Amino acid sequence: MTQAGWLADPTGGHEVRYWDGTRWTQHVGDRGVTAIDPLPAGVEPPAPGAPANTWAPPSQPEPPSPAVAPSGKGGWKDRFKTAAQEVAQQGKQVADQAKSAIGAQQAKRLEQWREDPATLWCGQSQGVATKATGMSKALYRITKDRVWIDTGVLGVRSDQFPLWAVKDLDVRQSALQRGKDVGDVVLWLEDPSYGVQGSAFSMSGEGGHEPGVGRTSGEAVLDDIAEPYRVRDLLMPLISEARSKKLMERQTQYLHVNPGVAGVAAGFAATPGPPAAPAPTAPPTDLADQLRKLAALRDEGTLTDEEFAAQKARLLGS
Repeated sequence: MTQAGWLADPTGGHEVRYWDGTRWTQHVGDRGVTAIDPLPAGVEPPAPGAPANTWAPPSQPEPPSPAVAPSGKGGWKDRFKTAAQEVAQQGKQVADQAKSAIGAQQAKRLEQWREDPATLWCGQSQGVATKATGMSKALYRITKDRVWIDTGVLGVRSDQFPLWAVKDLDVRQSALQRGKDVGDVVLWLEDPSYGVQGSAFSMSGEGGHEPGVGRTSGEAVLDDIAEPYRVRDLLMPLISEARSKKLMERQTQYLHVNPGVAGVAAGFAATPGPPAAPAPTAPPTDLADQLRKLAALRDEGTLTDEEFAAQKARLLGS
């Protein structure tokens, strides 16, 4: 096989033509100047072992083998792919900016609560989504008489309910939450109508509870909060005090609206005296109404069962 080099032009049209080791090329040379001249068809290769021509253009390097351009480069598929990548990158930048803005708004909201003297505790849900995005699906606040819940990420809904409406509370923790001192404080409301409906824009929990309160179940959840037992210990005396005040308020309102029942209740503690003179005939009383009032006093705890039975017997015997 003849090695690559400048050999005598087999067409006779030029002094030399370049043989690349496998075929004749279009590169030719005359009097030290190279040029391009396509090779005619039917030209035989040089004889095996033919020596390379010692004449070669001294100032010209050997012509490079023609490079084959990669297929598809610069085509519509590549342009489409590039455009799609640019759109995706722009979308990611917009999403990152939105996450940063929402996170800043939530931080500002918590700071406002902390600076409010009425705030006894405030915090936020600390689920996996919060760590990944910097946004929290719910913010929580406790004052002396209320619990406040802000739910949602893309849209925010702020709700609250009174502490006297809480009839019981508990802490729920998974094994993973216990290791991080995170958990759910669950509050059961005596009336589901006090419940807060979760926002349609809120982020779903990671196997836990949706923050807020369900109107049908009456179960409020402070979801994925730090130090849940400390929050529970803070709430317990506040709830007890609020419920005691509410009970007294209800009893006072009832006695104010029903003065006749108040007189009956006051007569329980009075010492029986001598029989009084017959009083003028009074209009007949509604026995069923008196019995309902006595039952209401018993149910509220104003009368004991024994006192209720005695007064009922007195009314029925009169």
